[in-house]
This record gives sequence, C-alpha cells and structure tokens, in this order.
Amino acid sequence: MSGTELSPNCVVHAEKPPCALRIVRDKYVILGTYDLDKESGLRTGSIEIRDRELKLVHQYNTYGAVLDLKIWPFDDTLVASAHSTGNVQLWKIHMDEDDTFQKLESLANLQLFEPSVLITSLHFSPADPRCVVVTATTGETKALDIEQLSSTFSADAVGSAYEKTEKQHIQVQGQNIVATEVPGRLFDHQHELEGWIAEFGMLTPFDNVLFTGGDDATIAAHDLRSGSNIWANSRIHDAGVVAIKTSTPTFRHSNPTSIVTGSYDDHIRTLDLRMLGDSIYPGHNIPPVKKNSLNLGGGVWRFVESPQNSSANSLNKLLVCCMYDGAKIVTVGESDELTVESCMKKNHESMCYGGDWSANMIATCSFYDKVVQVWDQAS
Repeated sequence: MSGTELSPNCVVHAEKPPCALRIVRDKYVILGTYDLDKESGLRTGSIEIRDRELKLVHQYNTYGAVLDLKIWPFDDTLVASAHSTGNVQLWKIHMDEDDTFQKLESLANLQLFEPSVLITSLHFSPADPRCVVVTATTGETKALDIEQLSSTFSADAVGSAYEKTEKQHIQVQGQNIVATEVPGRLFDHQHELEGWIAEFGMLTPFDNVLFTGGDDATIAAHDLRSGSNIWANSRIHDAGVVAIKTSTPTFRHSNPTSIVTGSYDDHIRTLDLRMLGDSIYPGHNIPPVKKNSLNLGGGVWRFVESPQNSSANSLNKLLVCCMYDGAKIVTVGESDELTVESCMKKNHESMCYGGDWSANMIATCSFYDKVVQVWDQAS
C-alpha cells in the first residue's frame, strides 16, 4: 500500500469531539459532535458551522450526541442529524443570495427509538424524497417517511408539515423534551450486535435493495418494498461491517452488482453479488461470485464518493475514513483492483470518523483530539 501524503491547508480544534462532517456548497463545513460525560454517563453534542478557513460561524448545542449528519439530495438546505438519544433532528440552513450562512433553524425532532438507543447512521434515499433509513445500537434498521404538505420537495415544505404534527413531551437524560413520535417501519433482519451502516442500491437489479452492516461482522440485503431479508453473510468480514458503497450512475456504473465494503478488520473489499441476479431470493452465507480486498492500515469506517466521478469517466474514486490511520483516497479499478492514491494522516492522532469531498476541498475530522482539517485536493 502506498500513496502521496497530503498536507492540510488549515487545522483547528473543535469545541467537542467531532463524529460526523459535511461540506455545504463548497463554502461551509458542518460538524456533528459527541461528548460523553464519564461521571454522569450523559451524552451530549452540538452542530458547528465553520467556514472554509474553519472559523466557527455558529454553534447549536444538542441534548443528545450527534453520530451522523446528512444533507437531503433534493434540497441542500435541509440537514438531518442522528442522535444518541433515539431521535433524528431536521434542520434548515438559511443562506442569503450569495450563499452566505445566516442561521440554522430546527424544523423537527423525530423520536424513533427509546432515548437509551443510539442511532448510529442516517441515510436519505437517492430516489424517494420522503424516505430516510436509520441504523441503531439495537441492531435494528428502520425506515421513516418525511412529512410533506406539498408536491414540491423543499426544506420549507418539510418545516410547514411538521408545524402541524402532534408533539409529545418525553423525559430524556433528565430533561423534558418536545418531540414527534415516529414508529417507523422495521426491516425483518436484525443484526445480532450494533447496526452501523446502511446503503441504498441505485442500479438495476439492486434499485429496490437496502444493504446494512453490523458489529456482528454481517452484511445483509433487504427488500425496500416488503422489508424482508434477501441475503446475509457473516463469513466475509473478520470484524464489524461499518461502511458500504453501492454502484451508482457515477461510480462503477459498469459493475451494477458489485459493492464496496469497509470493516473494523482494516480491509476495504469489493464483492460481486451477481449471484443474486434479476430475481432476488432469500439466502444466508451464500458467498460472493468474486471478491477482492486491500488492507488500509486502519478500520475502514466511511466512504465518500469523489465529485470528480462521472458517467463519462471511470475514475471511481472514494474518500475513505480509516479511523486510526487518517483518511485516504482510493480508486477502484474495472477489474476490482484497489489502489491508494493519497493519504491524509498528518495531525490526526485519533480516530478519523468524518470526512467529505466537494468540488474544491476535502475536509476530515478525528475524534478524541478534536482535530478538523481542510485539504486542497489539487495538492
């Protein structure tokens, strides 16, 4: 394994340990933080808005720690955060005409699980504007529908819908919290340990499939329409499955039945699941037709597709958060070969949990040392 070592453009320390990171309009970095008070056992967090130089623009404290942040594919002013208190919060980022940040507005607080359950990841459907999927420390995977009062999908329409929903008062970590209770739809397969990740299939024959990974070293495929289990395998990975990337119109589009996975066992893998075919059927521990792997030197925690990828090229680049070994840019070849192009380790002395990639910058964060960095991808 090799790769060019990059140097950061700027480095700062967050107010609290950062667990998730997103770039908005190539101008702002949003951080979700996770702070555990060892004496009380309470988990709290915040959402930090920082500019390109990582100067703190706004901070909003949250009563539950933030484990994941995602931007809605249909309106990039709508952001969702997943929390350690069993809830998902929806936010609107207010920008002026020059894309200058104005404020962060809370639109809804959705309670999906008991407050003792941590929601470990959150995922917007790329095809259905209403659908969101979450994974949890219970091993469960749930889908919920975002409320809309309009056929036009926008953050404002979502906010208007939740103004009219019934609210409940619940006790969370000694506080009286107002939330909308959402039962959601459970998928049939439950991981035996914590569920860590989910990923929507986008290309035929997986366009109605949801993949999940858990601490039980199992990767599972679910039917989005019925919630039933299609396939699961606990014999591929040597530790928990914490990252999954399916083929998309801009990433490995010529390999629609191949997926990429990441695990605590330090390996990135490609798995050819063509055996599921066009008529998908239930099965357990059926091996992939083909697999390949590469040891990245750290737990392969998350994937972010390069904005340079397109249907017209075969770049197939991923930003990979590698926990104790920083972040790396990895390319996936047409024959499933895996190559490390560059590494971003400098200053990351703790677990690199968060990263994102926009047109002109890459941003990463690491947990215990609270380091946040911006890298110039042209370097």
